[in-house]
Amino acid sequence: MDWTAPGYTEIKPLGAGGSGRVVLAVHNETGVRVAIKYLSDELRRDPVAVGRFQSEARLLTTLQDQHIARLWEYVQDSGGAAIVMELVNGVSLRALLREHGATTPESALVVLKGSLLGLSRAHQSGVVHRDYKPENVIVRDDGVSKLVDFGIAVRQGTTMRAEGTPPYMAPEMWSGETASPATDVYAATAVFFECLTGHRPYRSTEPSVLGYQHLHAPIPLQDLPAGLHALVRRGLAKDPTDRPPGALTFVRELEAAALAAYGEEWEERGRRRLAALVALLPLLMPQPPAAVAPVQTGTTLFRTVLRGMRHNAVKLAAGVTTVLVAGGVAWVALASRDQPPVKPVDVVVAGPTSPSPVQQAGTPSQIDPPEVTTTPVEALSPDPTPTVSSAVTPEVQVTPSAGTTPTAEPPTVKPTVKPTVKPTVKPTVKPTVTTKPTVKPTVKPTVKPTVKPTVTSKPTVTPTPTVTPKTEVAALAVAGLRVGGNGTATATVRVRTTGLAPIPVTARFAVGGEVVRTQTVRLRGATTYSRSLSRDLGDHPCGKRVTLTVAAPGFTRSTSVDVPKCPTRVTGLRAAVQISPSGSVIGRIDVQATGTEAVELDAEILLGGERVNGGTTTLSGRTTYERTVRHAFRQRPCGSTVTLVARAGGRRATDSVEVTCPAAVRSITLSNADLNADGLFSAAVSVVTANTQPVTLTVAYRIGESTVGTETFELSGDTTYTRKLGFAQRDVKCGTTWSIVASTRPASADGPASASGRTGGCID
Repeated sequence: MDWTAPGYTEIKPLGAGGSGRVVLAVHNETGVRVAIKYLSDELRRDPVAVGRFQSEARLLTTLQDQHIARLWEYVQDSGGAAIVMELVNGVSLRALLREHGATTPESALVVLKGSLLGLSRAHQSGVVHRDYKPENVIVRDDGVSKLVDFGIAVRQGTTMRAEGTPPYMAPEMWSGETASPATDVYAATAVFFECLTGHRPYRSTEPSVLGYQHLHAPIPLQDLPAGLHALVRRGLAKDPTDRPPGALTFVRELEAAALAAYGEEWEERGRRRLAALVALLPLLMPQPPAAVAPVQTGTTLFRTVLRGMRHNAVKLAAGVTTVLVAGGVAWVALASRDQPPVKPVDVVVAGPTSPSPVQQAGTPSQIDPPEVTTTPVEALSPDPTPTVSSAVTPEVQVTPSAGTTPTAEPPTVKPTVKPTVKPTVKPTVKPTVTTKPTVKPTVKPTVKPTVKPTVTSKPTVTPTPTVTPKTEVAALAVAGLRVGGNGTATATVRVRTTGLAPIPVTARFAVGGEVVRTQTVRLRGATTYSRSLSRDLGDHPCGKRVTLTVAAPGFTRSTSVDVPKCPTRVTGLRAAVQISPSGSVIGRIDVQATGTEAVELDAEILLGGERVNGGTTTLSGRTTYERTVRHAFRQRPCGSTVTLVARAGGRRATDSVEVTCPAAVRSITLSNADLNADGLFSAAVSVVTANTQPVTLTVAYRIGESTVGTETFELSGDTTYTRKLGFAQRDVKCGTTWSIVASTRPASADGPASASGRTGGCID
């Protein structure tokens, strides 16, 4: 059985990977929902992996920002290790892109801005994230995004082996250089590109080719809105010094570009659009969307908690014995999304049993924390509140009879400790007072009261324990199943229960009898629920039956719809081309269609505008297709432009790449070489190159065995060059042997060119 963090009850899994699993859980004492990240059993046996896990927890205590998921608690003992995080009720950016495709430019700008603000907080602390990608961005149901997973973050300037997700790794990571804030800027811009276009800037699945693209390939700006070209060009610059030096600088450039392209309301429109997209995916959210409650930040408790949080973050960075962030932090952080708990979650990070020297805040020498234990420490605990065994606190009032003359009126007495005897009197019986007044009369009555004191006792009946009935499903209904033209199935599920306790509900979408999507949610806090489901079924189920089956304890309901055959129409066509290091052309074509009927796809490869390869193929049976075309040149077509052209369903898509090559010289020729009687060398030299890359031409003038002069020419921008030569040499004797030698760098395939001769004989 898997180890669980003490004090928490697991509700459902949220995800799993090689490093561990993430679950939705509830804090037993307060009922607050959290996300818990567990380190896998295999990695827990690896001291390096455990150290990195601890390092992530320690780092998160220093990153308090509204755009970064907060750390509530770190727990580790002999059974396991876990990071307890703020539950961000939303879906990952990856899920949004997978389900909806490209976003609007304004939505993409909102995501980029939120992520950059979170990254800027890390950069201010000297930390580089190194693994920014859509999976690590959570978009809430109000359109606000939060950054998660600092598992491979490092201190700026730290030299470590390159790590990250290849499609978003900056060029300097591919070449083994040190990561910097500009590295995160590159990754964030690559994700921004994907939000705008629905695909990554560089898409090769071959690591060596992908690395070459990040290092050398041009930025594919042709796929982007024109108003964002400059922003993406800055963020995806190959040289980190050409990028903004940090995320905050890039935020300013982003805001200026967004304002110029989309006006003052761009951010509000983008956030509303993101919220609408998230609302279409309720089954992917950890819990159903809740009404937003305002954050109460004006109280003394809030200010006290924040001061304690900052103080304890400093101690954690220094590695002290135990560090505790006051429980009030959880209440404040969750106030904007949930109702505040009765008692806040205690956020505890346990440390080593012996203290270590404290370093100054913000300048730890390393991120990795020492080994930790789970010795919780209470802090900012409220004064203990006494409890009463009955559900209603007894209240006793004593009224003296007529004729008594006490110097002080007996007050109303409310017990402040747990009563030892429950009220047992009934209204028709003379009550027995079990609680005496705290102030006694100083003078006894001189006359015996003729009327006995009237005692009022509350409650008047003996309280009985409240038995909470078991929550069961009373009714389950599924209605309104339909499949849209984009292949998205929608339906409405209604549930009625007998109580407020959690009820699991599982929805399964099947196409042609095969289950293609499954999602489980827990409903709690009400007795009636209505949830709208929306799921992308992948390939459009044209001509097939779609069935939705919803199961809850004791109930199963199904509904089906027969999807008519769809007319085949091409709705999307993309082409991408690249040149491998060996000079081969690799082209990829993506086709989206509305039906499964046959579609003719024509593809051709052009070199300098001339067709060198191509063909036609028939696509059928699906609604999305991916095809690869290849062509190998006998030799690399240096300086030429290779273009991939795709045509299908009346659409046309192209992509081009310029083939770069090193400089090369094919031949050098000398003509009309001479040395006249006046000592003047003359000649003409011709150079033919393989491309327009720069070439250096050097000409040497020799008399006998001695070089008497040289000339140097820089040639570029053409492939054929001719230069006239002239060099004066005094005192040339008659009958002298001379020569002219022309060479290039790089060297000519035929070697240097030369011409020689002898001056005329002497006349007596």
